[in-house]
Amino acid sequence: MNELIWYVPAAYIWCYIGSKVPLGIESARANEGRYDNRSPREQQNELTGKGARLRAAHYNAIEAFPPFATAVIVASLAQEATTLMHACAAGWVLCRLVYQAAYAADLATLRTTVWGGSVAATLGLFVSWVL
Repeated sequence: MNELIWYVPAAYIWCYIGSKVPLGIESARANEGRYDNRSPREQQNELTGKGARLRAAHYNAIEAFPPFATAVIVASLAQEATTLMHACAAGWVLCRLVYQAAYAADLATLRTTVWGGSVAATLGLFVSWVL
């Protein structure tokens, strides 16, 4: 394995902290400052507007992580990480950061574009070890 593997825990942390924290804050804001820790999903299911978009962005982050992590692990099996591998992994992280912000801001075209970029980065990781 090579140093590329460190992208996996970084992405995992982002999926949970980077996308869940804004959702929790928005849930509390929408409920007069109270966060329902007993049944947060029920509270989140009642969100509308920005809150609903943050919930969708969080779910998408969780859905996007397993293919990315698998692609990084596959690429990590190479003797040494190439520039292309690092570019794909860093590109995925950057796309996911922009995706979260675009979803929250209701910028659908930008959101879809960077989602496509993150998918391309994942696919690039899968094939990078043969290039």
